[in-house]
Amino acid sequence: MDRKILQTIVAPLFFICIFLSCKKDKPNPPATILPKDSSSKVLIVCEGSLGNGNAELSVYNYASDSVFNDIYKTANKQPLGDVFHGVYKKNDRYFLSVNNSDKIVVIDSKTWLQTASINISKPRNILPVTDQKAYVGSLFSNKIYVLNTTTLIVEKEISMPFQNVEGMLLKDGIAYVCCWDTACNKLYKINTGTDQLSDSITLGGRAPQSIVLDKENTLWVLGGNAYKNKASNLNRIEVSTKKVLFEQSFEKGVEAIKICTNTNRDSLYFLEVNYAGGSTNNGVFRMNINSTNLPSTPFISCLANQYFWALGIEPKSGNIYVGDPKGFVQKSSIYIYSPQGKLNKQFTVGLGVGAFYFD
Repeated sequence: MDRKILQTIVAPLFFICIFLSCKKDKPNPPATILPKDSSSKVLIVCEGSLGNGNAELSVYNYASDSVFNDIYKTANKQPLGDVFHGVYKKNDRYFLSVNNSDKIVVIDSKTWLQTASINISKPRNILPVTDQKAYVGSLFSNKIYVLNTTTLIVEKEISMPFQNVEGMLLKDGIAYVCCWDTACNKLYKINTGTDQLSDSITLGGRAPQSIVLDKENTLWVLGGNAYKNKASNLNRIEVSTKKVLFEQSFEKGVEAIKICTNTNRDSLYFLEVNYAGGSTNNGVFRMNINSTNLPSTPFISCLANQYFWALGIEPKSGNIYVGDPKGFVQKSSIYIYSPQGKLNKQFTVGLGVGAFYFD
């Protein structure tokens, strides 16, 4: 995940090597008009570099094959902020979580103009709960903020047992919450009717960070923190019994992040990141939900001196979107692959691509 912590710990010398050894992509020509609001686009989150306030929002319209970079700044004549983390859409508004600027920026989906700014400490993922309510996770605290998406007021806070609320998923009125803390080995359940912590599920492994639901209505939780010597781990959980159906740890030192499912929800995809740019444990990995072992070889491999930092599956076509942040020292590259793994498209966006939002 595009975690602020890791922006501060990845070796600066590696970034310098990437900058010197990789040829820069030819940038896309600047857009002369703003993209229209349509159902054929993906919003691309570009974190920027920590502390420099150079986060960007890019848009790719896959129906017209058009790329629009730095949309927020183009429309609002000001930078978005520092460390852009994610996007959530409600009606005709986008909610942009800008982590290190301690705010959620609300913009109109048709004009791209800012309509509001909500002060929240280190906001991360935004989970829609009802038509008027969303949960907002926070870095470096144990809080979940309960946001009224109509009035744009934080109505209450939910205290969690651990810090760094990251992945959240809503199922049958229950919010399943991952606390990316090295001391945490549980997945937490919140009753969204009362906004109260109601239960927990013990995991094999620590530091849960992202969660998805497969076609058999079982949950998959990806966890770990390689930098703090907590092995990456993957758990499959049967919701009704809280039983862990599958649990395996990755090899020591492997950083596995950003799990997602394909359109049919019968396969898992995630990134393994080798910050040294080596060929092992580096790239996009694919795994059938009924597999009994973790995949050993990448489905999409990285090149030498490269790693991926963003991953998403386009719901309509099943195309695989992958982002290369170029060490956070130059503009990022986006690669679009077919479901079979064939490279179909490549283009350039802002600094530090971290996530995709398919609208």
